[in-house]
Amino acid sequence: MKIKSQILVAISSLSILVAAHGQTQLKFWLPSSLGAPEKAAYQAAADEFSKKNPSIKANVEPMPGSETDVAKLMTAVRSGAGPDLAVIDRFTVAQRAAAGLLTDLTPLIKKEGKDLSQEYAEQPWQEVTYQGKVYALPTETDARVLFYNKKILRDAAIDLNEFDPARGPISPDRFKEIAFKLNQTDASGAYTRIGFVPWLEQGWGYTWGYAFGGNFFDFKNCKVTADDPGVVKGYQFLYDWAKSLDPQKTRTFVDTYWQWPSNGTLPDAQMPFYTGKVAFIVDGNWLFAIMKDVAPNLEYGVTYIPAPNGLKTSWSGGWSVVIPKGSKNAEAAYQLLRYLTGEEGQTLLIKQASSLPTLKSLQERKDLFPPEYQLFLDLLPISKSRPPVPVGALYWDQLKTAEEAVISNSQTPEAALKAVVDEVQPQMDRFCK
Repeated sequence: MKIKSQILVAISSLSILVAAHGQTQLKFWLPSSLGAPEKAAYQAAADEFSKKNPSIKANVEPMPGSETDVAKLMTAVRSGAGPDLAVIDRFTVAQRAAAGLLTDLTPLIKKEGKDLSQEYAEQPWQEVTYQGKVYALPTETDARVLFYNKKILRDAAIDLNEFDPARGPISPDRFKEIAFKLNQTDASGAYTRIGFVPWLEQGWGYTWGYAFGGNFFDFKNCKVTADDPGVVKGYQFLYDWAKSLDPQKTRTFVDTYWQWPSNGTLPDAQMPFYTGKVAFIVDGNWLFAIMKDVAPNLEYGVTYIPAPNGLKTSWSGGWSVVIPKGSKNAEAAYQLLRYLTGEEGQTLLIKQASSLPTLKSLQERKDLFPPEYQLFLDLLPISKSRPPVPVGALYWDQLKTAEEAVISNSQTPEAALKAVVDEVQPQMDRFCK
C-alpha cells in the first residue's frame, strides 16, 4: 500500500509538472490592507482569468506593507524579485512612478490600439497618469457618506427626517447637537457610547477639509495647500469636537471598543457602529459587503457628510493594478491587468466587494446596483480625490500626523497644518518646473 501511495504521489506531481510546462507563471501581489471581500474578488478574478487563459497562471500572494508603506515592494523590485503585477492605492501611483518602481504601460496600450482614456472616468484616469504616461489602470472606486443607526436615533426621539438626503447635508452645529445627546457614560464617567467620533473610519483630514470647502493642492502654482482656509476649518472642526468630548476620555473609549487603528486585528463584527457603541460613522460603499455578513439585521441609513451651507461633498479613492519594473512577463501581465481592470474584473468587484466601477460603461449600468447605492452613484460626479502628485503618500502621512496633533489638542490646526506644508513642499519642489 505504501509503494502504491508513493507511485500515486509521483504520478500526481508529474501531472502538475506536465500541466505547468509552457505555462507562464505570474506573481500577483495584493496589499494586506485590502478588505476580505476585495481580496476574495481579486482572487476570483485572477482564477477566472487563468481558466480562460490556460497558458497563464496567476499566483496571488499577500504584499506586506500599507497604502503608503511599500518598502517591501521597493526592495523586491530593486533586487529583481518583484511581482509581475501588484494592486496599489491609486493616489500613490504618481509617487511610485516618480521613484522608478513602475513600468510605463503606454507602449502596451498603444500596441492594443485603444484610447483607454475615454473608457475610464476622468478622475481615476488622472490618478494613474504621471507626466503624460500611464503607469497603472484603475479598478474600483468609492465615495464616502455618513452612516447612521436608525434604532439609536429613534430611541432618542430624534427625527430621522433630519438625515433624509433629499434635505441635503445637515449643518455641523446641528449635527454636533444631536450626536452629543447620544453620548453615554458609566458611573466613573467613562464613555460607554459616543454619538460620533469624527476622525475614525473614513473621517480623515481630507474628509473634513473638503466638507468645509478646502483645497489641498494648487496645481497652477505647484503648491501644497494644507494651510488653505477651508482645510484649516475642517481641522478646527476636529479640534473642537475632540475638546468637547475630552481627548483622553475619547482615546480610552476608542482603545476599549475600537482598537483604532485595528490593522485588521479587530473582527469586522466588533466594529462599534455594528454593536451600537457609536450612532454615526463616515464610511464608504464597501460596508455593504461587510454588513451583509456581520450585521445583516442592522437598521441603518446613509446621507451626506455634514457640511456648512448645504455643501454636498465626498471624496473618492480606489485601487489600481500596476506592473512593477523588472517583470519578465510584461506581455502576459498586461493581459491579466486588462482583465482585472476591464468589465469582467470590475463586475466581480461590484458583486463581491460592493465596489463602484471606474469604467464609464459600468457606471451607466443601473441594473448592477441595488437601491442603497444611489447616493454613492449620485456623488461620483462631484466627489473629489486626493491630489495625484509625486508626494501623495508623503502628504497623506503628514496630514495624518497633523490630525493626531489636532485631535489630541496638542497643536492648533494652523500650527499642525503649517508643519505639513513645511515638510511636504520642499519635496514637491523637486518635481515643479
